[in-house]
Amino acid sequence: MQGSALLVPVLAVAVIAAAALVNLVGNRWVERSATATAAIKIIGIAALAIAGLLAAGASSLGQLVSTSQSAAPEQGWMGFLAGITLCILAYKGFTTLTNQGVDLKAPKRNLGRSIVISIVLCTVLYLLITVAVTSSLSVSEIIEARDYALAEAAEPLFGSWGVGLTVLVAVVATVSGLIASLFAVSKLYDMLRDMGQVPGLPGRREHQSLFITAGLAIVMAALFDVSQIASFGAILYLCMDIAIHYGIVRHLKEEVDPKVWIPWVAIVLDVAVLVPFIILKGTSDPFTLVVTAVVALLIMVSQWIIVRRRSRHESAEDADRH
Repeated sequence: MQGSALLVPVLAVAVIAAAALVNLVGNRWVERSATATAAIKIIGIAALAIAGLLAAGASSLGQLVSTSQSAAPEQGWMGFLAGITLCILAYKGFTTLTNQGVDLKAPKRNLGRSIVISIVLCTVLYLLITVAVTSSLSVSEIIEARDYALAEAAEPLFGSWGVGLTVLVAVVATVSGLIASLFAVSKLYDMLRDMGQVPGLPGRREHQSLFITAGLAIVMAALFDVSQIASFGAILYLCMDIAIHYGIVRHLKEEVDPKVWIPWVAIVLDVAVLVPFIILKGTSDPFTLVVTAVVALLIMVSQWIIVRRRSRHESAEDADRH
C-alpha cells in the first residue's frame, strides 16, 4: 500500500473515523478497548524484540554500550540531536494521561505513578527493540527496512510470519493510540473551549470537541505523509512545551510554586534538540517547515481572536452589572 498515493490516506482517514466512533460510544468502551489493545501491543512488541535478541545471540546485549555502528556519521552531533526530537514525540504519549487526569481514580496519587510507569515501559521496550535491530542489521539495512526493521530482526525466528506480526502489532498500536489520543485531546479542547481559549462550532452541539479534533486529524492524514506529520508534531509540541514552561516561570510562579530550575532545564533541553532539527529540516525538507509555520500562525491568530472576543464579552457583562 505504501506505493499508493490514494490507499494510504484513505486507510488513515478510515482508522481515525473508527477511533472517533469508539469515543462516541462512551467512556467505558474507551477504557476497555485501551486496556485490551495496550496489553496486546506491549506483549507483541516485546515478543518481536526478544525474538530478535535470541536470533542475534547473547553477545547482542553488548550493543547497549557499543558505538561501533554509528548512524549517519556525516551529520555528527547535529544529526544525533535532531533525531532525539522525533524520539521525544515517541515518548509524549504520557501526556494523554495528564489530559484526562480528572477521569482517573485518586488522580493526585495515580497521575504521577501512571506517567512514571508508562515512561519506564516505553524505555524498556525501545531499548529491547534497538538492541534487537542493531545487532541483527547494519545501518544501511535498517534504513532500507525502516518501516519493518523489527520484523527483519525477528525473521530468523519467525520467518515470514515476522512481517505479519509486526503489521498486526503496528495496527493495534496505531488504533489504540488514536482512541486514547482523541479521547484525551477532545477533553482538553472541551476545557479550553469552556475557558474561552479556543473556538468552537456554532451552537451547543454535543461532542463538538471530538468532531473538531477528529476532523483536523483527518485533514492532516489526507494531505500529508506520516514523516511530515511526525515533523509537524515534533516541532509544534516542543514549541508548546517551551511556552508552557516559560509561562509557569513567568506568570504562574506564585500559584504553582515550582522548583524553578526544572522548567528552565526543560526549556534548555527542548531548544537543544529543536534547533538542530529545524536546521536539518530546512536543508532537506523546507516545505515541512513552511507548513508548520503556517499551522502555528493559524493557531495563534485563531486563539488571539477568540480570547479577544471573550474579553469583550466579559467587559460587556461587567458593564451591564454596574
